[in-house]
Amino acid sequence: MEWAQAECERWGKLLAPLAKAVKTIRTHLEGIPAHWKGELSTAFMEGLNSVFSAAKRKARGDRSIECFITMLSFVAGKLSFRSYPNHGK
Repeated sequence: MEWAQAECERWGKLLAPLAKAVKTIRTHLEGIPAHWKGELSTAFMEGLNSVFSAAKRKARGDRSIECFITMLSFVAGKLSFRSYPNHGK
């Protein structure tokens, strides 16, 4: 990383993508080995992101936060509704 950082400073904008990669690796240096050892997984966060995306799709045109929270409750709240008998049948 030291060599890459030095080359990025030397070549400037030409190696901007490499400089960004070096910065990302330095920022997450502790988590990278933990991921490969099985100590860290993003599966739970990916699952939450999927739930939030589903709620946003169901909320459709309504952009209010109240509607979004209501949709999150319906999608992920594990709500149980009592079943009501059909009237007249």
